[in-house]
Amino acid sequence: MSAPAHLGSPQPGFVPGADTPTAVPSITFSVVVPVYNEEDTIGECLARLSAQFDRITEIVVVDNNSTDGSRAVIDAWCSADHRVRVIGETRQGLVYARNCGLDAATGELIARIDADTRVPPDWARTIVEFFAADDVGEWAALCGRGEAYDVPLAGRFDRWKTRLHPLNRSRGERPVTEVPVLYGSNMVLRRATWAAIRDRVSMRRNIFEDVDMGLCVGDAGGRNAFLRSLTVGVSPRRMETPMVPFVRYMSFLPRTFLLHRRFGLAAGSVAVYVPAITVAHALRLVLLRSYDSRTGRLHPRNLLRGGGPGRVLP
Repeated sequence: MSAPAHLGSPQPGFVPGADTPTAVPSITFSVVVPVYNEEDTIGECLARLSAQFDRITEIVVVDNNSTDGSRAVIDAWCSADHRVRVIGETRQGLVYARNCGLDAATGELIARIDADTRVPPDWARTIVEFFAADDVGEWAALCGRGEAYDVPLAGRFDRWKTRLHPLNRSRGERPVTEVPVLYGSNMVLRRATWAAIRDRVSMRRNIFEDVDMGLCVGDAGGRNAFLRSLTVGVSPRRMETPMVPFVRYMSFLPRTFLLHRRFGLAAGSVAVYVPAITVAHALRLVLLRSYDSRTGRLHPRNLLRGGGPGRVLP
């Protein structure tokens, strides 16, 4: 069934199976999308996902007490296609909404993305074919990259962030590498992996929940794959967060490592990554606040208007 036209349109140009003569792997694939006050983004997210129902079995949207028009947008999608369903989670917080959705998902593979994630046309196909090729079960989970959309110099800061990150273990241009953590806007677990870590994941809201999940996978004996080609678009709202809230947010990273007694990783994040990304954030904040989206130009006078509150933690 086609997507409701007023709720966003998928990217054109991808014809399922056009470049592969093989049959679609028979792996069931669920996508979980936690939502808290995302009426401006959830429609676009669901439009892009629903365009890939040849690989996606179901989309599970978790409404975490939204007070805006998010639920109306979600309900319209549920009415348009039975493969989109919504459940509610009254306990406030991403960890509760995430767990609720992962528990409810029925697929052999379960992805978790954000409501403002924009998946490319071949996203689901890439994931299903990756796990279909892993017939020995080498990888317990998978994640990819995220690049901010609708910002000047999009991708420039992302590349520097990747180079500076203490967890970047990639070698050259190897397409698949092992990483100790996962990336919440673009991550996939085997259903058996979720069952193995369900009682291990932390329910604290002052840590990086995706980093915690990745470390739990390792603690349970699994391996996390990083697929370089699996890239999604992510909202620039985090980039627009004022400095003090941003630094407070980034303090969650070493705290997460300490929770798992990964003292070396905690020290590396404190000494290298957090200071570097804080400086990068200050520079990009100036850039973003100088940018006029109407004209596509930078001008210092735009700095006087300040910025918004940035991304709100659910």
